[in-house]
Amino acid sequence: MQTIFLECGSVRLVPFSLADIDLVKGLHSDPYGNRCSDYSTGCDVADAEELVSSSLKNQKDLGFAKWKAVSSDGRFLGWAGFTPVSETSEISLNHCLRTDVVEQDKALPERLCTALTAWFFENTYFSHLVAVVRTDNRDMREVVQKIGFAHRESKVIEGMQADVFQLFSPSMQSYLLTG
Repeated sequence: MQTIFLECGSVRLVPFSLADIDLVKGLHSDPYGNRCSDYSTGCDVADAEELVSSSLKNQKDLGFAKWKAVSSDGRFLGWAGFTPVSETSEISLNHCLRTDVVEQDKALPERLCTALTAWFFENTYFSHLVAVVRTDNRDMREVVQKIGFAHRESKVIEGMQADVFQLFSPSMQSYLLTG
């Protein structure tokens, strides 16, 4: 039985395995999928292997990671979850779904990010969550703003021009409102 970290309707987030490297490479070789990443020229096998390996390591070390998104019948849909940001020592919300998946359900990214954000604050003690968004990724920008993230700053992160959005945990929001 495979561990399911989060269910969002018919989408399940499960751990990656090394057998998923070709699926990740295919996802990020597509121009739509590639905009979810910092791969300027596309994703090669080494890039895909790094994404999968770092996800497995983060899951082991932190208890959360980027997870593989699959349908109820096990079909690969993309990935979603969290990534440590080395430049800021924060955790970033991320997702990357196949083009056809988003075309069939345009509201899925928002529902998935809403569920992930709730999961994060229920299962960790972090005071806030960020979303590092490539400046040319309007779709992700719209999603994070719809679910309550606010623009904090623009900066270069991992060689990519990005906007950093931030959302405080519910307890931190309460604290800030009463303070």
